[in-house]
Amino acid sequence: MKTAIFACILVLASFSTPARAQYGGAMGSTWNNPVSALSNVQMWNNINAIAGRRAMLKSSLRKLGCSDAQMNAMASESELMLALSRKSCGGSAAGGPSQATAGRTRATATPARPPVPPLGFRPSGERVVLPQIVAAITQDASERQALTRLIGGAIDQFEAAERVKGSEYDLASAMSFFASVSIHLQDPRTEINSAGADALTNALRESLGPKAASIGNSDKQQLYEALLSFGMLFALSARSADASTLAQLKQTSAEVSRKLMGLDVARYRFSSDGLVSVH
Repeated sequence: MKTAIFACILVLASFSTPARAQYGGAMGSTWNNPVSALSNVQMWNNINAIAGRRAMLKSSLRKLGCSDAQMNAMASESELMLALSRKSCGGSAAGGPSQATAGRTRATATPARPPVPPLGFRPSGERVVLPQIVAAITQDASERQALTRLIGGAIDQFEAAERVKGSEYDLASAMSFFASVSIHLQDPRTEINSAGADALTNALRESLGPKAASIGNSDKQQLYEALLSFGMLFALSARSADASTLAQLKQTSAEVSRKLMGLDVARYRFSSDGLVSVH
């Protein structure tokens, strides 16, 4: 697996500089990185601030009896603020059922279909970037097939889990996943924080969503695939890695994160509220 890791560095070397925001694939294609001009230190600092505000709101809601599960299910700050204004994480104010519903059974409402995320896209129907990454790793046809099946299967599982949440094919969730893997590799003793990853996904939608209208569908898909393909490869490689390989994964994942997302993973760790600065 060390060979695959060093090959990934060669794949990175084939990318052009972040300033141009255009990347070259191993099979000759080019594509624009849709977040290169949007994600910068200021944006990540803003996301860190969102995590801080979420933590303060949740601290106040805990005093009202709200559970972590209830609060983590609230995607945005506005939902937390609304719950605080109502003094309840349920459907009515603290202190029991409201007068309008007391003594009556509520009809079960059919949950509304979640709106398309601002960084969502319509998939083309086939993987575009994964075959290019695999082609750069090995020239052996059987090894390519095995790697494609391994990484592609892991991506399929990720998308199935996101589908349950109603947020499949979403660049924000791919960015959050890669950040989770990369930050975990900076210190493998830490656990990947699922609640924190979900909070980061929502913070990315909030920060990048208003600017997403200019991002093309194809560019979204290709960056999405690149982040998931690299993230899955790094995560799978780390499972049985020795100390030397873990050190290489730490360095390489940090470099990919910087190039593709403008994120310096050495500066952040996860809490249940998203990214928090450690420097």
